[in-house]
Amino acid sequence: MQRLLLTVVTSLICGALRSSAFAPRTTSISSGVVSSQTAEYRPSSSRPPSTRLNVIASLDDVAMLASSSSQPMIEHALSSALSTSSLDVASSSPGILSAENIKVAFSVATFFPQLPWLFLILLPNTGVTKKLMGGYEVVTLCCLVHFFIVSASIAQPDGTAPMAEFADVFDPSGDPQKAMVGMMQYPNFVSEEWSHVLTWDLFVGRWIWLDGLRRGIFTCHSVLLCNLIGPPGLLLHWLTCILTGKGLPGNEAASIEEEA
Repeated sequence: MQRLLLTVVTSLICGALRSSAFAPRTTSISSGVVSSQTAEYRPSSSRPPSTRLNVIASLDDVAMLASSSSQPMIEHALSSALSTSSLDVASSSPGILSAENIKVAFSVATFFPQLPWLFLILLPNTGVTKKLMGGYEVVTLCCLVHFFIVSASIAQPDGTAPMAEFADVFDPSGDPQKAMVGMMQYPNFVSEEWSHVLTWDLFVGRWIWLDGLRRGIFTCHSVLLCNLIGPPGLLLHWLTCILTGKGLPGNEAASIEEEA
């Protein structure tokens, strides 16, 4: 806004100068007098006329050049200032893909799945849990929250994180762990990874619960551990299957082919 006001003031000043450049006036130079409108010059006796005429001609050329070229320049500057101000206002105005909404989505990704987890852990065999978690609706909602975080992060000026640093995580000749630690300084990357992990934890926890329903296996402890630290919950479920004599799940692809 300050840039816009400065441009407008400059335009007004140059316009006034332009008007005054075309107005009749008499200018004294040294001991001679020149008329801008008639280009008449009355030299004094102490300075050569040719030198004074050259000075007056140069001044008239500068005045004419300023009056003829200042307006287009000012108009261009004003147009640039208006477009820049519009961009500044647009970039500062909040939108759905704002950093603040990423924070909100982060909280949703953190707390929303906890209710389904409670049903899976505390009420695994009830009808309400089967109705709530039997389909993919809850997991799909978590996926959508994660997708929003990714989309909003990409829309930010800094994106999710610098791609060069992200590539270092998968560089076996470097230090992938150090590169990953460095990535954690970017809030958008942390938000994306956190919602990523929580969504897949819920997906695996739901699968453990379904396997327990199908084969009559106790799963509360395995689902709880899956919620807390992820993959070890699945390992605990495998151990429970073996100790209860149920065995590990078979080749599901083979069973699908047999049914077909």
